[in-house]
Amino acid sequence: MTKGRLEIRRARKRSAPRAARREHAGRPGANGHDPTLALGAAAHEIKNALGPLGLTLEICERRLAAGQAISLEDLAFSRAQVRRLSALVNDLLDVTQIDVVEMPVRPITGDLGALVRQAVGTFGRANAREVALEIPERPVPAFFDPDRVTQLLFNLLDNAAKYAPPPAPIAVALAPTAGGARLEVRDGGPGLSAAEQRTIFRRFARARVPGDGTRGLGLGLYLCREIARRHGGRIGVKSAPGQGAIFWLELRRPP
Repeated sequence: MTKGRLEIRRARKRSAPRAARREHAGRPGANGHDPTLALGAAAHEIKNALGPLGLTLEICERRLAAGQAISLEDLAFSRAQVRRLSALVNDLLDVTQIDVVEMPVRPITGDLGALVRQAVGTFGRANAREVALEIPERPVPAFFDPDRVTQLLFNLLDNAAKYAPPPAPIAVALAPTAGGARLEVRDGGPGLSAAEQRTIFRRFARARVPGDGTRGLGLGLYLCREIARRHGGRIGVKSAPGQGAIFWLELRRPP
């Protein structure tokens, strides 16, 4: 065997384990999803947020070095990018919890109306977006984990704001039911086809709007479904192309 052929053979042996690892990493896991797709999507989204954030901070640094004031617009943009990164990381951590251990849900008896008012107010301030509220003045008792339901509502509101930019309206409605309470997030966006409605709560699923600039990992609604399921509740969507969407959540009444 010539020296050249021997070197090629040795190189192939060295590369074989790496190729096997790449092949294994590309295989779908037990849940049917390719883990490399999730990592690739996450890396892409984080990179998209870090680039503008780094540039903005560099501009602020130069202004300070020159004795100039930092604009409030730059600070607001930086905070928005940090919130976006935090949301991405939290979604990934929650998905990991779902895959590896039970995502903790600790329901208590409480006034769902008070939680919705607070969450919608926080979302509106953070995103400079007006959200109409339709909530009874009297308490709406339900059995829920305040932190998880707040997370679910933020995800639904973020989804509405993403696909229904101003001046399209967003509204949140809450009403007691015979079995507990029903929460709705309504938007005036492009709506969903029947096919999209069947898959929108799946992991990595995203509605496709031609020419849209929406971003995300497609995990928000999947997490909403898991939170609802772990509460013993139900979640769904009612929509049609060109007619907006109504995402609804039903929670149980207190035991």
